[in-house]
Amino acid sequence: MADDSLKLANGFDAASDDAWRALVDKTLGGKPFDKVMKSRSYDGIEINALYTKDNARIAPQASARAGGWTITSPHWNPDPAAMNAEMLEDLERGVEALAIRVEAGHAPGVKIADLRRALDGVYLNMARFYLIPGEEYEAASHEMLSVLRDYPAAEADEFHGNLGCDPLGTLSQTGRLKESAEDALARMAGVAASKPEGWQNVRAIRADASVYHNAGATEAQELACMLATVAAYIRATDGQGADIEPVLAADADIFLGMAKFRAAGRLLAQVYDAFGEKYHGCLHAVTSLRMMTINDPWVNILRGTAATFAAGVGGASAVSVLPHDTMLGLSGRSARRIARNIQIMLQEESGLTGPQDPAAGAFSIESLTSEFCDKAWELFQNIEKHGGMVSGLRSGFIQNMVAGAWAERKVNIAKRKDAITGVSEFPDIHEKPLINVGETPAIPMDVPAAGEEITPVPFHRLAEGFEALRARSDAMLAASGKRPQVFIGGLGSVADFTARATFAKSFFEAGGIEAVTSGGFDDVAMLKAAFSDSGARFVVICGTDSQYETLGLKAAEMLKAAGADHIYLAGRAEDTLTAAGVDEFIYMGADVLDTLARAYSLMGGDR
Repeated sequence: MADDSLKLANGFDAASDDAWRALVDKTLGGKPFDKVMKSRSYDGIEINALYTKDNARIAPQASARAGGWTITSPHWNPDPAAMNAEMLEDLERGVEALAIRVEAGHAPGVKIADLRRALDGVYLNMARFYLIPGEEYEAASHEMLSVLRDYPAAEADEFHGNLGCDPLGTLSQTGRLKESAEDALARMAGVAASKPEGWQNVRAIRADASVYHNAGATEAQELACMLATVAAYIRATDGQGADIEPVLAADADIFLGMAKFRAAGRLLAQVYDAFGEKYHGCLHAVTSLRMMTINDPWVNILRGTAATFAAGVGGASAVSVLPHDTMLGLSGRSARRIARNIQIMLQEESGLTGPQDPAAGAFSIESLTSEFCDKAWELFQNIEKHGGMVSGLRSGFIQNMVAGAWAERKVNIAKRKDAITGVSEFPDIHEKPLINVGETPAIPMDVPAAGEEITPVPFHRLAEGFEALRARSDAMLAASGKRPQVFIGGLGSVADFTARATFAKSFFEAGGIEAVTSGGFDDVAMLKAAFSDSGARFVVICGTDSQYETLGLKAAEMLKAAGADHIYLAGRAEDTLTAAGVDEFIYMGADVLDTLARAYSLMGGDR
């Protein structure tokens, strides 16, 4: 039978890597190909500009989700009545599962004694549940099992959820447990064994690796910690791998995120196989707390959407989306609605649930998946060589590994190589605060004595450095009615100064220092008068390199004579400009956080 299908490539010469490379080299005009067209992830994995069948690494995917993921909403309101109302509203409007944080140690949440009240009216034979009980995993699990046992007219296999026992995740996050890690693992195994027969859809154990992501870990490090935790839990339960549900963070890097979740499926299948078990395919995703910002929180909606897309396409079986106001307090009704609608729209309107493993065959994603598998497995073996997760946490090996990744990431954030939209780039220091956000629950202080304490894995957010400076600006505004300011002194025409003036404005306002703008000046006397009228004591000169050689020198001398406390210039350092009075230079690649911190010290806002 003749093949009459349309072939879009007909009539075109076959493409080749060499032909593409020749065109690129011509466009680069002598710039190094590897430097311009390739990059590296924080795991040191080389990311190519183009992947083809000749350089792609494709391997079979061990498991792939069929259909949609479970739409999950997180809840941590300590008021059981309020939590109940919020959960019922979410369930009525499309949510399929509830992630419930229980008060434990210094972590706020609903009290165990109030759990039954919080679940009043929730049909647990229809809605899934995921407990996050922290160090109170044993008591919380028994209470939840008690609720399920009392549930009327429901078959055991109708219940779906997870009791959330995760002693190693709790130890790494909080630095404490009520008992030793060994006792905690034994108690966790006891909870798993105490489930009534036939409750196979209620898992007992949660292996949450998002704590390492939120401390700054790379993708491979997070995967390795997940694998090591799962291995520890399988050993502790004598091979009850079916009772364990791994958890990973999903962030806004769509391509690395898809590859990370696909790699998790392959790696978990490999670990389960090593223990003589079959991987069940369950993998929970929670959107990254590390990527969330306090300033311009609306951008968190975009971050959450990108993260959900990556996790969903990557094969997550359930996704929890943190509302965009999470860092501001208890989420408002609108924020919770947006968070659940992100998932509903991606599933129902974008059609992501139709294809099974939609990233399969994409050369770039396949290659990154394979690279993550190799790197994560290497790190996993290294953790095992150090005695596993318990020994690694006690010795500080895990903490030091993650700290090294955060230190590298922190440098790139400070230099704005890793841009944070709405914070380090395109900041709006005059933004209006969100309304209808509840107060952050008080941290419980009356906690039982610890049976084991270690140095916890610290929590970091990408925006924390810039937002600390913004908080200093807010404090100065509250105290004096005025933010710290810098005058933007443009030289020449709009075409001459706009690019660098825009750069300077973003540079300073990223740290809360308000940029006072003016037009361009060919007459330095007029520039001096505009500066004096602005009331600012700091100034940044903006123009072209050729202008700096003449007009820039005169401007610096005039501004210094006019009493400018500190003169910046947007551009690279030149000795002649320094001699004329320029104190500091700002440019692409400069350490923005360090520059702005010193500015606050010079302005008297160092506290």
